[in-house]
Amino acid sequence: MALLLYVGPVAVRPLPASIYVLGLTVSTVHIWSALSQAMIDAGWYNPDAPPARLLVRLRPLIPPALTTLGFALFAWPIYAEGEDAPMGVFGASLLAASFLLLWPYTFIVEALLRSAVTTCHVETLAVRRDDAITLHSLVKNGVRAVMRQIAADPGAGAETRAWVNELALLVEEARMILLGLPEQPCSVPTLVERIQKIMPHDHRQTVTLDVAQHLSGTDYGLVRRVLPDLITNAWKAGAQHVGVNVQVEGTSTRPWVAVRVEDDGPGLPPGAMVDPHSSLRILESHLRRYEGTIEHHPGPVSGTCACARWKSVPD
Repeated sequence: MALLLYVGPVAVRPLPASIYVLGLTVSTVHIWSALSQAMIDAGWYNPDAPPARLLVRLRPLIPPALTTLGFALFAWPIYAEGEDAPMGVFGASLLAASFLLLWPYTFIVEALLRSAVTTCHVETLAVRRDDAITLHSLVKNGVRAVMRQIAADPGAGAETRAWVNELALLVEEARMILLGLPEQPCSVPTLVERIQKIMPHDHRQTVTLDVAQHLSGTDYGLVRRVLPDLITNAWKAGAQHVGVNVQVEGTSTRPWVAVRVEDDGPGLPPGAMVDPHSSLRILESHLRRYEGTIEHHPGPVSGTCACARWKSVPD
């Protein structure tokens, strides 16, 4: 509306040439500011709620449409009783044509975004490789040393030997997940079975499982990170039965993954979620990277229900 005070059939006449030129320039800057933000709005790149197809098709047409409209207004041939516009047709056309630069501007921004995503991916892989090396050097080698010690100890019982063997399997599985190896067993039942085997013998049969959907490799890795702590916390609290439920909720591009662990124990100890160094707080801070959280509330009859949720990460 402000622009029409300077150009077009309802323009205010006459205007001093300097004010006229300043008005067109400021209008051009304003339109550039608004439309450049619209061209690279985050909504164009949102995987959870992608834009409508019609909008995607109209997006490349914005710069030429603006240029056409700008030319029709800026290069209006009549100014104040038939006089030529102070900027002339050429100057006004340059301002209008500047909107075509929204094409390369958008291309450059998207190239920077793709570069940033690639850099993040490379850095993530580097961190995971470093973590895998650390896990192998500090944990797996230590577990192997304990295994050799136990193997040489005739007094070590079968329960202890099985516990250490399964612990070594879990460490190796975690290392494989960090490296993204295809051999990783993306099976929650297998994971729960291994968790049961590192639990005391009298607690192994207390865990029941309900899994409906297959999980991606990354989601399985998060389940692999969350479940052992939640199950271990339950049986350490004195639960006689622990129920595990892993579900994918929703049908969008990135649905929610929910891991629920219900037990019949005495309940969550006071301050368990207050201590910043507790395993639950550390888990929650990790899940925030995926818009996730961990919640605890009383079970339907007794005990505690722990629920960890995060946005699914596709393979």
